[in-house]
Amino acid sequence: MPLYNPDLGLISTVQKYSTKDGPGIRSTVFFKGCPLGCLWCSNPELIRSQPDLLYTREKCARCGTCIKACPRDALSFGEDEYIVIDRTLCNGCGICNKACPNGALELIGKLVTVDELSKELLKDHVFYQTSGGGVTFSGGEPLWQSGFVAQVANRMKEEGVHTALDTAGDVGWCYFEEVLDFIDLVLFDIKFAGQEQHRQFTGRENDLILANAHLLSQRGVPMHVRLVMIPGVNDIEAEIRARMEIVSSLISVKQVDILPYHRYGAGKYTRLGLDYSLLEMDEHGKDQISEIQALVESYGIKTTFGG
Repeated sequence: MPLYNPDLGLISTVQKYSTKDGPGIRSTVFFKGCPLGCLWCSNPELIRSQPDLLYTREKCARCGTCIKACPRDALSFGEDEYIVIDRTLCNGCGICNKACPNGALELIGKLVTVDELSKELLKDHVFYQTSGGGVTFSGGEPLWQSGFVAQVANRMKEEGVHTALDTAGDVGWCYFEEVLDFIDLVLFDIKFAGQEQHRQFTGRENDLILANAHLLSQRGVPMHVRLVMIPGVNDIEAEIRARMEIVSSLISVKQVDILPYHRYGAGKYTRLGLDYSLLEMDEHGKDQISEIQALVESYGIKTTFGG
């Protein structure tokens, strides 16, 4: 569920020197919490609006120190003598990962204040200025923490820093309204043209998403539309054309970013105790990518590969 404390943000990391989340050199803030459940999600640790514990078996000495440290009895030895986490009991307090001598447990998610995050982001002000870069709010879904994002983005604007919002758009318009006065660019995902496939592969319909895309366009907000391409799912010509027809109707779109499917996040599912249903799916080959890019470019909109 969305977080409503505008003075505290739940984030995972601040990725510095990013060149894929908007123009120039950027710092990307990854927020936790997302309404969607995309089967291909490469950041599953950002879906829940609470801290998550990642467990790396290869680092585990099976010493039991974490089990003894846990105040909620959420950890135990499994039949193979590796650690089992009862995630219904774990509240992400972080005691066990601090106790682990080998770093086998990693806590993802920390609360930060507006001042703390703003100070950290402004450390790289000179890089933003010299490269035409700035700060990108990503996730997860950053608009689930819109009050906090608005405050930090306002601080960035006061310092002359370019701001970008990377969103899946599946939130009420009021969340957008809270932040848009402080946002220079919106990176907007359009995953499917139709509702049925969108619901099948993300768990949600896309009527609200598309409505928000049109409202952003009507307001004249500069947009980069991001098209994730999943082999055999939404990369067929008819589906790409259907999405590009939507993009073509959005008059404020400046660029289309093609995001090809990859398996970089598959290992995180194992560390979270989750199954990754697309593990056997092949990534696109160079020829397939070239064909997709040529099709998208045929609509006359600036196109990039990978954002």
